[in-house]
Amino acid sequence: MEFRLSEEQEMMQRLAGEIAEDYGLEYWREKDETEEFPREMWDDLTEAGFMGLTVPTEFGGEGLGMEEVVAVALALGRRGGGVSGPNLLTLGPVFGGISIQEHGTESQQERLLPEIADGAMVCLGLTEPGAGLDTAGIETTAEKEGDEYVINGTKIWTTGAHVSDYIVTLARTSPMGDGKRHEGISLFVVPSDSDGISTSKIDKLSMRALGSCEVVYDDVRVPEDALLGEEGRGFYHLLGTLNTERIIWAAIPLSAGELALDLAVDYAGEREAFERPIGKNQGVQFPLAESKMELETAKLMVYKAASLYDAGEDCSMEANAAKFMAARAGFDAADRAVQTLGGMGFANEYHVERLYRDVRLARVAPVSDELVKAFVGTNVLGLPRSY
Repeated sequence: MEFRLSEEQEMMQRLAGEIAEDYGLEYWREKDETEEFPREMWDDLTEAGFMGLTVPTEFGGEGLGMEEVVAVALALGRRGGGVSGPNLLTLGPVFGGISIQEHGTESQQERLLPEIADGAMVCLGLTEPGAGLDTAGIETTAEKEGDEYVINGTKIWTTGAHVSDYIVTLARTSPMGDGKRHEGISLFVVPSDSDGISTSKIDKLSMRALGSCEVVYDDVRVPEDALLGEEGRGFYHLLGTLNTERIIWAAIPLSAGELALDLAVDYAGEREAFERPIGKNQGVQFPLAESKMELETAKLMVYKAASLYDAGEDCSMEANAAKFMAARAGFDAADRAVQTLGGMGFANEYHVERLYRDVRLARVAPVSDELVKAFVGTNVLGLPRSY
């Protein structure tokens, strides 16, 4: 069992960290305040090859896996990007590279994968106002008319839809049957500038630099070759993508928690009260030591899940557990950072309040703590289904 990154992985992590340092804490504070997409960083990451991490080499990518995605994500977050920086990878290697590589036709791969490696953004149109995390309950429809599909419905919390080139859209192609809620759902790669698509950003608490949107599909017509995978099997196609989403959404709060801990440790070492550094007090030091141990423990599960996925093995439990544990560890680290800084923890200039707001999202999305526990209880422990 290997607990070290390979030389190539270490090199990629260093390069990602160097890029991230060019877009440090002040950059992200400004993007948070203006709610502006970090296009400059996206372009630099694309030029360095990171948006083609999972794209096969024959299509212009790096041909690597989730272990490399995790390594890069951890560097992007800890070196200043917090939550938003590493989340850029979902719009390239994960939702784009992996989804199309695994389920796309040869024609789709030849057409779309080189675009993704060159920086085309792909977001995921999954969640709906009435369905939430109940994916089988979606109401968006895609009706076949001749050699086209006509899509109607509304998606919500589609991160990056306002800047993406494509939306991988989940829609129902046949009515829900008795006892077969997960069947009759299909995946489509929809150009975001298609006629009938309207996008509006949602005012929100966290991750403001990466806007999340409501997307309305009003008689959106796409050709037959927009279908990704087999018609009616979209839910099952999506499961692999959701595992990779959970893995990166474990790395994201983990890296943000590491950044918050770094800021707290620096402050505790410099700030003096009662004629001594506050970090000398066990009441300050011990919570930070706990966070260090919790973050390192969560990191092991993140890499385990990524390793299993790259080996082609089932990683459903590990991906969910990694996301659950990393989200808690990251949030606790940010919470302890705010406590360490005291009043200054609420000041924008010290950055931990932004990390606190941002990392809280990981307890809810892309899958809630409660649904992870329900999954493990039912599918791993074999207990009766609770939902």
